[in-house]
Amino acid sequence: MSADASATLQGNGRGTAIAKLTVYHLGRLILTETALSGADLEAHSDTEKFETTDRALIDETLARIEGTARTPTDDVLDVRWGLIFSDADGARVHTFYLDKFGTTGELDGTLFDLADESLVDWLREQYGPDDVLS
Repeated sequence: MSADASATLQGNGRGTAIAKLTVYHLGRLILTETALSGADLEAHSDTEKFETTDRALIDETLARIEGTARTPTDDVLDVRWGLIFSDADGARVHTFYLDKFGTTGELDGTLFDLADESLVDWLREQYGPDDVLS
């Protein structure tokens, strides 16, 4: 990830005053007929949803995203995780989607490969169900 991309994420997050984080998650054992987009994930009936206004948790989540090495790609994304950062009026500031393995993602419309699975492992710990197969 470039320094500019990191500065943009932090700058927009702080300048626009992110007030809420909504996390969507669809377990990796749930089969779908086609790859899911971010909109599909948010609308899927089996999707789990977690919302928080905890500033420390929002900041830590942003920092984890910024700290993950990303390389642009044009892979197909089958979304299983969605993180929506919103302002006090509910407008989206950032959208971040990941596949079930944590190897491919999309940040504000840009597709990328991740260097490792540490981000999705952290998301499972924070927001996933208690079972190991999230």
